[in-house]
Amino acid sequence: RRTVPKLFSPLMLAAALGGWLCASPPAGAQGYEVVETPEDLPEGKGRDETFYACAACHGTALIKAQGMTRERWDATIDWMIERHGMPEIDAEDRKLIVGYLAQTFPPRQRGRANPFLK
Repeated sequence: RRTVPKLFSPLMLAAALGGWLCASPPAGAQGYEVVETPEDLPEGKGRDETFYACAACHGTALIKAQGMTRERWDATIDWMIERHGMPEIDAEDRKLIVGYLAQTFPPRQRGRANPFLK
């Protein structure tokens, strides 16, 4: 059994909570429903598998807001399984999902590029 390293900062936790809150209907709203489809994610091999594994618990906006390495996406899945009770993903599907996420939502450089590193 793998252990999940501490990867999540308070900012990431706030972003996850914000995504959850944004996906929740407003208090007192009746008949309010957010309907998402696989097409809400960018095209790519593994999009459908990713949508059905991830959007069962949270919206696609949370997925699209992330940018992580393959290793961090994989560790994030472990974290969701261990911490939030996400069902285990078949090894073949997991490889496909992690590949899709790493290719479609890679790490982003924040801020301006350092001109002295060129």
